[in-house]
Amino acid sequence: MDFLLGLFSRLTGNEELARILFISVIGFSTVLAVIAVMLLVLGLQDPVQRRLALIKRGHLGNAVGQEAPGNLQLLLERVGQRFASAESTKTSVTRTLLMHAGYRSSSAVQMYWAVRLMLPLLLIGLVLLLLPFIPKVSLMIGLLLVLMASGIGWLLPALYVSKRKEARQNRLRVAFPDALDLMVVCVESGLALPTTIERVAEEMSVSHVELAEELAQVNAQIRAGITSTEALKQLAVRTGLDDVQGLVSLLAQSIRFGTSVADTLRIYADEFRDRRTQAAEEAGAKIGTKLIFPLIFCLWPSFFLVAIGPALIGVFRAFG
Repeated sequence: MDFLLGLFSRLTGNEELARILFISVIGFSTVLAVIAVMLLVLGLQDPVQRRLALIKRGHLGNAVGQEAPGNLQLLLERVGQRFASAESTKTSVTRTLLMHAGYRSSSAVQMYWAVRLMLPLLLIGLVLLLLPFIPKVSLMIGLLLVLMASGIGWLLPALYVSKRKEARQNRLRVAFPDALDLMVVCVESGLALPTTIERVAEEMSVSHVELAEELAQVNAQIRAGITSTEALKQLAVRTGLDDVQGLVSLLAQSIRFGTSVADTLRIYADEFRDRRTQAAEEAGAKIGTKLIFPLIFCLWPSFFLVAIGPALIGVFRAFG
């Protein structure tokens, strides 16, 4: 408290005015925080409000295997609904990003914005609590630390979601060749495309869980009445992979013009193998360039130290 009061005194230049300003800010912030927490918690504890919140997020209380969300999750969803962007374009981009990262619930966008809004506030509060324990901190450094904490809190969830998206797409990209080979075998054995997708999903449920879940969802959509072409297009949208988009385009043309699905899958499998070989050759060609940094900064200094070090020591002793 004394540290914050000293900051206010240096900012205003008047100790009495700094005390009044400090007390006013603390009191006003406390009143607002208490009122906000009371309204949110009381609203979530009300059975009618809780039931409405569950209905809005698509939760059915009598569904088997579903667990009702807790008050904390509903609280974050409500905060996200208050501050989420009203622009449909930005909301669609955020939902697509979360979908590619594996977050597909109806409240994923609200939870994402709630975390991005509340994490900077938590980090700012933590910095303000730790500032009195840091000796000789000026006002400018304190403001800089607060700004850095708010920036980190705002960017950290976005970076986490982006990294999770990249990792998930890499796992799907690695699993896609195996699924493609299994689809070729199943189609050539006489199975229809929906049955092929179901069989491949069952076979890959242990080794590649995420791709198996995607294929199982495609099969469920086909059984629900959605056409195979539309279900495959939604698979390409959910994964965000160019390889899947190319396969979907080829299968859509094959279904539309009545050509053999087995031939289409075999041709795409061959093209995908060639593409994978080219990617491996490209990665191998980049190794020489990537080795420049460790060679110059790690290996060469140690080599020169071992090779020239004794001679330099002898020279220094001779001309010492």
